[in-house]
Parts: sequence; C-alpha cells; structure tokens
Amino acid sequence: MTGRRHDPDAELMAQGTGNLVAPFFGGFAATGAIARTATNVRSGARSPIAALVHAGVVLLAVLLLAPLLGRLPMASLAALLLFVAWNMSELDHFAHVVKVAPRHDVAVLLTCFGLTVLFDMVVAVSWASSWPRCSS
Repeated sequence: MTGRRHDPDAELMAQGTGNLVAPFFGGFAATGAIARTATNVRSGARSPIAALVHAGVVLLAVLLLAPLLGRLPMASLAALLLFVAWNMSELDHFAHVVKVAPRHDVAVLLTCFGLTVLFDMVVAVSWASSWPRCSS
C-alpha cells in the first residue's frame, strides 16, 4: 500500500502480542490492527505513532460514547465491516499481481487467499510462513 518494502513479521508480532494481552483486559483476539494500519496508510500516516493516536481516539470514542454506540444495530456495524474490507481488498492490484507476477508468487497469493476465505487468516499466515522461498 505504501509502495515501499516492509517487514510484515513486525506487524504480525505486534498483533500477536496484542492478541495475547487483550484477554487480560476483557478484550478478544482480532485483526483490527490490519484495518487500523490500512486506514492510517490511506490517510497519509508515516510513523507508528499514528497507530497509537488512532487507537487512543477509538478508545476515547468508545469510553465517551458507549451509551450511544450500544444502541447501534449490529446490521449497521456489519455493513461498516464489509465496507472497510472491500476498501482494503485492492481488487485492481490483486488482479494485476495475478496477471504479471511470477507463477510461484501467484500460487502463494491464491493459496493464502483461499485459505483465508475457507478457514481463517491464522491458517493462511501459518502456511505461508512455512512456504519455501524462491532463490530468485
């Protein structure tokens, strides 16, 4: 999304740590960090501080607006999640990669995509981390 290379392991480690710590505070494991990262990048964020500010704003909104947010219908929240997922999907980029990338990369992409849809992201990421790397 940024046009630069990054280390996905750093984000996965941070997300994993958050998923381990969240239950101690009444939370549950989720992939909200990915949505927050995508939102920050699309909004022009350039440092990890943006994620902290974003999380703080969300926390304040939940704490201050909890009575109102509790009245939101679940259907509207589901629609919001679908909208965010669609915006994160980058369908044009996905199709472009399938057309121009080396076959090995396309195989990894399509397998991870299929595993995520059929099972969940943990299965897909676990499988992808064990996939042998190309020498090229």
